[in-house]
Amino acid sequence: MPTDNKLEPIQAVERAMMILESISHKGSMGLNELHNELKLNKASLLRLAYTLTECGYLDKNPSTGIYSLTLKPYEIGLNAVQNLDKISLISSTLADLSRETGRIAQFSVEDKNKVLCLQSIGQREPSFSVYTNVGRRSPLYCTSAGKAILSTYSNSDILERWDSLDVMQLTEYTLTDSTKFLQDISLTRQRGYALDIQENEYNVYCVGAVLMTHMNTVMGAISISGNTLTKEEEHEISTLLLEASQRLSTIFGFVTAK
Repeated sequence: MPTDNKLEPIQAVERAMMILESISHKGSMGLNELHNELKLNKASLLRLAYTLTECGYLDKNPSTGIYSLTLKPYEIGLNAVQNLDKISLISSTLADLSRETGRIAQFSVEDKNKVLCLQSIGQREPSFSVYTNVGRRSPLYCTSAGKAILSTYSNSDILERWDSLDVMQLTEYTLTDSTKFLQDISLTRQRGYALDIQENEYNVYCVGAVLMTHMNTVMGAISISGNTLTKEEEHEISTLLLEASQRLSTIFGFVTAK
């Protein structure tokens, strides 16, 4: 039986994939457009397009002869997204962030009006922060992960939930006034990331950003925690964090609105 390194790709399959990818980028294409872009023989293109149409991957407009994708490729992609080992991908990203920043990197989700830490990488001192421990719940309103998640809600939704968040003054920096909190959330939306500047614990500074799903819903948030946060550090950390969160969200199927 031949091994993988002795096999050669099937040309017809390669070309069929090229057709699907080209149409997915353009939205719809005719045979002439496909010929001009892919430089393939028109007779071969016609047979391949016919096969893809018969198999349910393409739809052909009988009046114009224009091809477009059906929902079948989307269905396959959706199944692939749903079957990804998301936690493994997130864990690998957290490890990279922790190594690059020298800080603690966490993944947390919203749970019962709290933020629940599911992963924490880079924690060297057990007493550094309670909420960086896996399995611990912390407030949504004063952690970077929680605030990042709340920033995806409308202001009216946040106000409706305000009382249920059990807001209390944990440090002198905790935002307990709803108006000031919404101002901070507005800044979070503008930046794309949330900040916790000693709001949950003294001497703990965190930057957080949300992870989105293919359903345009929040999966959770990743955050980076340390004992300092200068403006330069904030810029460097937020840049790394946003790149990581956007990359993961894209892998999970999230499409940014244009």
